[in-house]
Amino acid sequence: MKTAGAKWSLLVMLALCIMIIVSEGSPVHGRQVTDMAGRTVTIGQARKVWPAYPPLMHLVYAIDPSLLVGWTIPISAADSKYIQATQRNLPVIGGWFGQRTPNLENLAAAGPNFALAWDQTITARPNMVETLGKLDIPVLAVRLFRLSDYPDALRFLGDVLNREERARELKNYVERTIAEMKKFGGSIAREKKVSVYYAIGPDGLTNDCDHMPFLDEAIDLAGGRNVYQCRPADRMMGKKIDMERLLIFDPEVIITQDTIFFSRVYSDPRYRLLKAVKNHRVYMIPGTPFNWLNYPPTYMRALGIRWLAKMLYPGLYTADLRKETKLFFKLFLRVDIGDDETDEILLLKTKNVRSRGTGGPYGFAYRER
Repeated sequence: MKTAGAKWSLLVMLALCIMIIVSEGSPVHGRQVTDMAGRTVTIGQARKVWPAYPPLMHLVYAIDPSLLVGWTIPISAADSKYIQATQRNLPVIGGWFGQRTPNLENLAAAGPNFALAWDQTITARPNMVETLGKLDIPVLAVRLFRLSDYPDALRFLGDVLNREERARELKNYVERTIAEMKKFGGSIAREKKVSVYYAIGPDGLTNDCDHMPFLDEAIDLAGGRNVYQCRPADRMMGKKIDMERLLIFDPEVIITQDTIFFSRVYSDPRYRLLKAVKNHRVYMIPGTPFNWLNYPPTYMRALGIRWLAKMLYPGLYTADLRKETKLFFKLFLRVDIGDDETDEILLLKTKNVRSRGTGGPYGFAYRER
């Protein structure tokens, strides 16, 4: 009798285990959530997820690296030291952004519980949801455009990834940064705001109207004024910015992430008449481990706007940028960086770049002529 009872108890326990496994692995037995596009989606427990958009990949990594099934884009060898060793060899599955599509075979083999996609991609590519549905991969839309979207995105991801405490920690930092920088930028009269031009491409004259909102927000939060505002005609493919127009703008500061432009700007006769060039105020945007201001538009902008404020107002913006950089890398990337490495990240100790102190504790990094 006891043997029969024990067998029955064992069968019940096995059945419960099977039900738990099924409920966690199958979206059919999961929970319903409303994503950031207002869609109702049924998902299972978040054990492994696939972000289809690079900024989402970086954000999931910041929340919990172990959740990633693979990379959306490759991680460079130079930046891999900021990635945990256990994640460095994850497969590059690709993503659904721009004209790119993922390797569906690798994605199916990775078996994510669900996918995370940029809300605008779901609108622009409705077939994505259908394609992933055939692989039994539900898709959640996440609004992640401006830096101001990050607090809500982190709140949402903390819930669906079951990492509320960690997501709240990151959210609080972003919210605090936005509040501090709004206060700083708001303290500067409009007529005294430093004018800024973002140079794109080897000649510095390529327009990027699709991504300009990312940069507009960053410049505004840093207390600057973006001299270039996209017009309808500027959105034509391959449209260049007129040099004559740039000379009229005559920006006080030029920022860029293009190394070729940065290496040539002081020797290019077209730029010699600009205030920014004459005053040696052309700055290379830090890009470790990925760009701090524009594309891809990641959470690094929360540090990038502080960097930009220091470049625009070295005497007025008094925050300790070195200290803030160390804190940021520890919080978001879980890495400790020393003083020399911090200066390298801030481009204060880069080859062919020298620092020149011009008011404030940090020199301006500019190309040696």
